[in-house]
Order: sequence, then structure tokens, then C-alpha cells
Amino acid sequence: MTEQKEAVAMHLHTYRDKSHSRHFNLSGGSSHLWTIDLVTVTGEAVLAVGLAGALVALWVH
Repeated sequence: MTEQKEAVAMHLHTYRDKSHSRHFNLSGGSSHLWTIDLVTVTGEAVLAVGLAGALVALWVH
């Protein structure tokens, strides 16, 4: 038997919610659909980098 591989494309979707705030979602998947909220991921990355910087500063001090 031969296996067929499907290319999984990611799509960037933008929308506004009820309070007119813009959201950016990255979605994809063929058999299992998934969505990532890019604003949330960016906020979490900023917090993680800040925490790492604080720990390094504490360690250096």
C-alpha cells in the first residue's frame, strides 16, 4: 500500500470581537483542526522573556 501525504496549510485569520478588538489567529490541520491566538502567544512570550531576564539579573546580582 502507498501512503498519501497531505500538505497542511496554515491560514492567518483576523477578526474583531464585540468590543471591536482585533484578533489574529493561526489555524490549520486537515484531520484535527487547531487554532492559535497569536496575541495571547505574543503576550506569554513577553512575560516568559521578562521572567527569564529577572532570574538572570537576580543570579548575576
